Amino acid sequence: MKKPGKIISKPRGRLFYDDLCEAELSETEVFKTLANNLQVGICILQNKQFQFVNLHMQEYTGYSEAEMLVMDPLSIVHPSDKRMVVKNAINMLKGMQVSPYQYRLITKQGDTRWIMETVMPIMFKGKRAILGNSMDITEQKETKESLQEFDALKASILDAIPQAVVGLHNRQINFANTAVKEVFGWQPEELIGKSVTVFYRDEKEAEEIARHFYTTLEHQRTFASEFRCRRKDGRDILCRMRSSRVGETLRERRIVATYEDITEQRRAEQELANSREQLRNLSAHLQSVRELESTRIAREIHDELGQSLTALQLDLAWLGNHLPSGDQSLAGKIQRMRNLLDTSIDSVHRISTELRPTLLDDLGLTAAMEWQIQQFQSRTCVKCEAQLNCPDNSVEKDLATALFRIFQETLTNIARHANATLMKVRLDRKDDELRLYVFDNGKGITQEQIDDPTSFGIMGIRERVNLWGGSVSIKGKPQKGTTIKVRVPMSKGEK
Repeated sequence: MKKPGKIISKPRGRLFYDDLCEAELSETEVFKTLANNLQVGICILQNKQFQFVNLHMQEYTGYSEAEMLVMDPLSIVHPSDKRMVVKNAINMLKGMQVSPYQYRLITKQGDTRWIMETVMPIMFKGKRAILGNSMDITEQKETKESLQEFDALKASILDAIPQAVVGLHNRQINFANTAVKEVFGWQPEELIGKSVTVFYRDEKEAEEIARHFYTTLEHQRTFASEFRCRRKDGRDILCRMRSSRVGETLRERRIVATYEDITEQRRAEQELANSREQLRNLSAHLQSVRELESTRIAREIHDELGQSLTALQLDLAWLGNHLPSGDQSLAGKIQRMRNLLDTSIDSVHRISTELRPTLLDDLGLTAAMEWQIQQFQSRTCVKCEAQLNCPDNSVEKDLATALFRIFQETLTNIARHANATLMKVRLDRKDDELRLYVFDNGKGITQEQIDDPTSFGIMGIRERVNLWGGSVSIKGKPQKGTTIKVRVPMSKGEK
């Protein structure tokens, strides 16, 4: 029996095979069997040619062993990595490098794979050779690159968010985006490791906010509220804070929180609300002045002009009774004057009533609406059905005027636009609230018409309803009509 090959252990874990060429054929087969069962690539190179390639290396390169034995080993290396591979391999063979190197390999199918490799010098068949040990790390490389891309994406997303975003671990800040500079005046790197209390006005207030937030986050994933905060420069701001715990439970108080400075937004909202309130008060004043002026004009027309026309009517009656008998021409003239006076008196009565119905002041809302319905029906020939279930003495004068004007506007819209043949109206009082319902079977109002900023009739209805703290609903269906529902509290202070 021949003496088996001698294995010598060298520093840095390298193995040198002294006399492989003298080994028995069975030992070579054992080596190949072992190599082919490894989950790493094993190859032997000699004179710049592959002498052995195990199955795993054949698998990830796509080449058979027979193909690789006649190939230039560098031909499967990515062109951009060839120089680097040669340099690292030489350094490792000289003992100048111990860590594996990585490079790209081009498979037989043309795919690119990432390889991590080490090499060591050996003796093969009595000659110097290189033992290569490699691993396909493509999936790990892609996973690492994906994680890096994901981390870069997260950083970009955080920096793109206009609100300040901070991560907290037991109330200590462990990350912050660039928006903390705009919201709080801090640089992100200044906040790392600091307590979140730097965002609040004092320690006591910070503890109260923390108790409130953490107690809530123990029972739900997210929470949002508004708190007073303090910038680095000492200026107080109002922030909308939203937080979410990290994980399914509030473990070690790990949360992500966002802070949005809403100071100017709240100030603008308050100014807008004040402006709207002033406009409503002005509108209410103008409507009151207009109603008073209409009442005054209606009274003057009725009293002054009406009395003068009545006096003329009496004078014409006297003159007709004292005409010489047989003067038919003059009698006809007087009769025509009487007819003209009667028409004028009717016009005066109609105009004064339209300016301010005396029924509204004398008999109340229900009587005024009944009169208006009769006038509408006789003028338009639209059939009207009314259910007015509200005692006249239960509605104060200003509210009665507002509802009557709203009702007048709905009738005007029906007459002008609806092409209806039927109108239904119902007025009820329920739970200290007046409810007015008006329906017509016309062509139906469209949403564009409802939202039209030049639809002053609808705007007037809404404004009158808003002045009383009520609500209005206007809905139309094509060729099926329009429904208007108005709900108004009995007094302005009730809602």
